Amino acid sequence: MDLLTRMPELFPLMRGGGAFLVLVGLGIVGGSFGGARARITGLAIGAALGVVVMAVGGATKLIFAGLPSPAIWQWLVLGAAYLLEVLLVNIVLRRVPDTKSRPFWLWILFIVGAHFLVLGASHGPVCAALAIACMANALVGLRQTSTDLRVFWAIDGVLKLAAGIVMVVVSYG
Repeated sequence: MDLLTRMPELFPLMRGGGAFLVLVGLGIVGGSFGGARARITGLAIGAALGVVVMAVGGATKLIFAGLPSPAIWQWLVLGAAYLLEVLLVNIVLRRVPDTKSRPFWLWILFIVGAHFLVLGASHGPVCAALAIACMANALVGLRQTSTDLRVFWAIDGVLKLAAGIVMVVVSYG
């Protein structure tokens, strides 16, 4: 139980990461109601709003109000997670060059999940649990080829939205 009560202190990046996930999750869920263009648009809008919230929240320090400063190693983990994501996306781009295909997008969802696993070290166990759920969802989607991609896209968005809400709420302890 000590981990639960100390999460905001141990993982001060959790609040900002959670806020970002809420917006990205909303964008993904919204995009799941349309075709490929809607999915990409929803993702782009959610990510852009997430970046704005992170930039404004970080610049004004509001995102860290009442939290300790993150340790340098947490920032390094954050950077390593993004580098891993870029590396894995480049691998998928080479192996699945059709960027409009179902396998491409499910592998992208899997990779994002994998980068959340790394972020679990800096953003906490909710982020690590999200990683496992997102990767499992993407793998099921890769195997269940008869199910519409939008189902797995929507599930991914709901997972991110729910984890983000939990991360923000818990960060206010």
